[in-house]
Amino acid sequence: MTSARWWRTATVAGVVVLGAAAWWLAPRPRFRLPPRIRIEEGLVDLAASFRHANVVEEHADDPVRLGGIGPGFHLSVAGGYRQGIVAPASAVVRFRPRVPAGAKLTFAVGVERKDDQVRQPAAVRFTVEVDGRARFVRVLDPGTRRDDRVWVEAAIDLGVAEEREMEIALRTEPVGDASLAVPAWSHVRLVRETWRERQAAGPGAPNVIVLLVDTLRAGDLGCYGARPSPSPTLDRLAAGGRLFTQAIAQAPWTLPSVTSLFTGRDPSSHGVVGGQRVDAKDGGYTADRAFLADTIPTFAEEASAAGITTMAVVTNALVSRRTNLSRGFETFVELDWAKSRRGWPPAAEVNRTFLAWLAENRDRRFLAYLHYMDVHDPYTPPPTHRPAPPPGIRQGIADGKSAEFAVRINEHGDDPLPAADVEYLRQLYDGEIAGWDDELARLLDGLDRAGLRQSTAIVVTADHGEEFQEHGMLSHRPHVYEECVRVPLVVAGPGVAPGRVTAQVQGVDLFPTLAALMGFRVPPGLRGENVLAAPETRPAFIETAKGRTLARVETPLVAVRLPGWKLIEAPVLGEYELYDLSADPEERHDVFAGNPEAARLAGLIADWRAHLAAPPSPAGSRPDVLEKMRELGYVE
Repeated sequence: MTSARWWRTATVAGVVVLGAAAWWLAPRPRFRLPPRIRIEEGLVDLAASFRHANVVEEHADDPVRLGGIGPGFHLSVAGGYRQGIVAPASAVVRFRPRVPAGAKLTFAVGVERKDDQVRQPAAVRFTVEVDGRARFVRVLDPGTRRDDRVWVEAAIDLGVAEEREMEIALRTEPVGDASLAVPAWSHVRLVRETWRERQAAGPGAPNVIVLLVDTLRAGDLGCYGARPSPSPTLDRLAAGGRLFTQAIAQAPWTLPSVTSLFTGRDPSSHGVVGGQRVDAKDGGYTADRAFLADTIPTFAEEASAAGITTMAVVTNALVSRRTNLSRGFETFVELDWAKSRRGWPPAAEVNRTFLAWLAENRDRRFLAYLHYMDVHDPYTPPPTHRPAPPPGIRQGIADGKSAEFAVRINEHGDDPLPAADVEYLRQLYDGEIAGWDDELARLLDGLDRAGLRQSTAIVVTADHGEEFQEHGMLSHRPHVYEECVRVPLVVAGPGVAPGRVTAQVQGVDLFPTLAALMGFRVPPGLRGENVLAAPETRPAFIETAKGRTLARVETPLVAVRLPGWKLIEAPVLGEYELYDLSADPEERHDVFAGNPEAARLAGLIADWRAHLAAPPSPAGSRPDVLEKMRELGYVE
């Protein structure tokens, strides 16, 4: 070897060694949890009780109000839009609640710049006074300090030994010229901490991991008949577990569908339907239904209450602290949309985060939720699974940017894409499935290395499907046809006998199924069932608040589905569509006129609607998710 070659080789080796050393020495999240589980019980939502009578000081031309701000990049974990009490400095908002013993005050503060292009001070001082004494003081200046372009979470131990009335004042003050600043308080609550003994891992106490693949259609998977299969790892998992051939989502888009999975309630019952303004009769404000009320329990809360360790890694901004879907997860890791590459965090990063957590907590019995965005548009499969674009295809299609074409077609009525364009988008989509499936294999290998594969049940499902112009549109949300609501459901692991289940199941069944696997409580009144206990086919109900009829009219839609039939109702318009799924699985021929099945199915919708639990009144922190929905392609 020449001296020059030796030097190059030594240099490369040195770089590798230094890089490895840097990786080992770099700070990492520490996930080791204490012996007991901390349970946070919401007691009083002060923001929900806000009325203008609570305002002590304000600007006459810029009053205190319920509204919302975004301190930073709208898809970031800490800087995104949240709704709360907007209190332009100087302002004082005062509450006099009765405070239970052991209560804490929790809240977040943030400042939005009126002009985010201007780099000049926009500083505001936030002060919380309790019985006239300052207990929290923080100055935020997003105008000149990048680190202040976030929501700052805080908590104050009120030190109350027995219940009594207290005065809590929220004060904002300008620091210099704050004319460019819009300050706000978000999710202002009184909470109380309790503790549960943590269950240990052991025989007869299986762990459960829920893998939700956002936007994954059932029919595109090998285990559901797709050939060639893009999902060999999932196919093998399904062959050794229980595969449900007819699993139906409660909504054709993420926010209401995932909330139904978490709560076991239909969208009209949990109220998290997004994009729907609700007038408050006595408060004089409007609220976007995009925040889960603290009064509705989630499966993560019930698992925690039973001593089961809970954790989640999420990559969709609609499943986050800002929508309150983090409730009940002791560890909740939100991975940011990468603004630099305008891409979702990949499955590899989700799995690395989970396995790092598992390495420190493998002795605890756990319920984990991993939310993947690999299959969601833009369709950008890894190079090993990216098909070559056909000659002459336009750049946006070659890049898999379905959302920009969806807006033109869905919202503006542009002509549909040519068949060749749609076919290439489908190939990219299947390539994304294949890329995710590769990472599923690595996740399962990680469980094997940890010695937990045999003691961990895996649940694989999706929140909704995807439309490729089967009914004239792209993406998802406007329609409740099969391509948007038929999703995979696979359950495999200890105690789960393999087989294919043809009975229809649905999103609201996840909560009672997890409860049966792990032995925690199911709140009374849920209509879902444990799908592992020989389920019988029941009607599935599907909703979307901003649907589209075949005539492209925007209106709420409700559908009832049985394995052989589906009735779609536009209740505001009094219009219906009926499809014989046995003879017409692609829903091409509306057979509503004169069909006796229509009356029977309409009766099922009427009975379901009559027995629905009412949604809670809008909570005090209702994040406006229009920007997130726009980025995800739901609105223009």
